[in-house]
Amino acid sequence: EAYVLPTDYFWAQLNGPPSAYALTALTRPADLRITIYVVLGVLVVYLLNFLFRRTRLGYWLHRAPERLSFMGPIFVRAAIAAAFFYSALSWSFLGPELSLNAMPLPWLMRGVLFAASGMIAFGFLTELAAAAALAVFTIGYWKFGLYLMTYFNYLGEMIVLVLFGMRKWSLDRLMFGALRRFPKFRDYETSIVRIFYGIALIYAAITVKFLHPAMTARVVTDWHLTQFHWLFPSDPLLVVLGAGLAEFAIGFFIMIGFEMRLTVIISLFYITLSLLYFRELVWPHLMLYGISLSLLVKPEVFTLDHYLFERERKKAAEAGIRWWKRPFLPHTQEHVPEKT
Repeated sequence: EAYVLPTDYFWAQLNGPPSAYALTALTRPADLRITIYVVLGVLVVYLLNFLFRRTRLGYWLHRAPERLSFMGPIFVRAAIAAAFFYSALSWSFLGPELSLNAMPLPWLMRGVLFAASGMIAFGFLTELAAAAALAVFTIGYWKFGLYLMTYFNYLGEMIVLVLFGMRKWSLDRLMFGALRRFPKFRDYETSIVRIFYGIALIYAAITVKFLHPAMTARVVTDWHLTQFHWLFPSDPLLVVLGAGLAEFAIGFFIMIGFEMRLTVIISLFYITLSLLYFRELVWPHLMLYGISLSLLVKPEVFTLDHYLFERERKKAAEAGIRWWKRPFLPHTQEHVPEKT
């Protein structure tokens, strides 16, 4: 909505009184029937994936991407550096609807974003660059308010960079060596980014699609989405409700770590489809791709999946790891016996 609708219209609607009239789609028998079919279909897909992951082949396929786990920080780092660069280049902050000119000292804000982009790209004084970007985010929150929760994925990554820096393929490693700060908490980098990303998706679903559905309804009508009968129902109101439910479910599943890789793949499908059809600006989505690729290859940490899969439970039990510690350990560590 923010990328395809006129900016003035977007902010006028967002600042208007909330309305949950999209939920009235469920009062129509045909729409309710379609909703039930879709929800049941999604549950079946997740159940089949759950059963497949319990097999030897499913377990191997699920773990195979972790061979590229060393690339996870690189994906996110490249994404946030590029996003900051194009953001500053277009006089925007995080998204085209957030103009730098609406913030105090826009030239300074732009310069900070350019500098942070370059420093993060080369891994030079990364903690300082992230702290400067975090200061701009704080100023943006003062100007744009809670709407910045839509971009909490940026906030999560900036917090991680401030705490842990970037020592993979970076100038910081050449100058300062390996990072020795917070060694016991480094495994939670991905968890922080994942949880903040999930919160951003949930907030966007509730704020825009559920409480201000007129914006999404206009996108549906302006872009004639109901003509694609294989993907969208004929009722525009149900499209709005379905989009909100999908975004909420994806954000919630990512936040709690439920069927993580399947959920991330589904989200990438939606993001890519949106970019191709709406011809949106690419740079606001760079962070979404960076985080998604990182989540696909990094070992799962602090997720609900740790409780659900028998193979992981058995190996953790054989390693002598207590049940309450298992969700807090990545797969690469949970099979290592505890030190005495």
